[in-house]
Amino acid sequence: MLSTLDINAVKTFLKSCKREIKKKNCYFVGYRTITINGQKISAKQALIDIGIMKIQDIWKYILDLEVNDCIKVDRDRDYSRDTNTEVYIFQKIINSKLVYIKLTMNHKGIICISFHESY
Repeated sequence: MLSTLDINAVKTFLKSCKREIKKKNCYFVGYRTITINGQKISAKQALIDIGIMKIQDIWKYILDLEVNDCIKVDRDRDYSRDTNTEVYIFQKIINSKLVYIKLTMNHKGIICISFHESY
């Protein structure tokens, strides 16, 4: 459960997130390989497995995120990324699947680090 401080941070983040997406300042880290149930798949394949055929379609789902979809506010432990130190982790039902979404923000806009079925 999120603390009051986290809830306020998520509200502010989502407001900024929606503004940046509408300005097209949004990026998907699609080159990643993820491991789901012991199987390595590309981030793009993970989208297809959810039923999303175009990367740009993820942004409409992100625009629909609400504060209660956020399950965690955490520190970004991957220091090789040029990102903010906070990451916002959400779960949302999309096409009958529970989807894990990890977002952050930097000077370029919103970065979607993860968008795949939750495992």
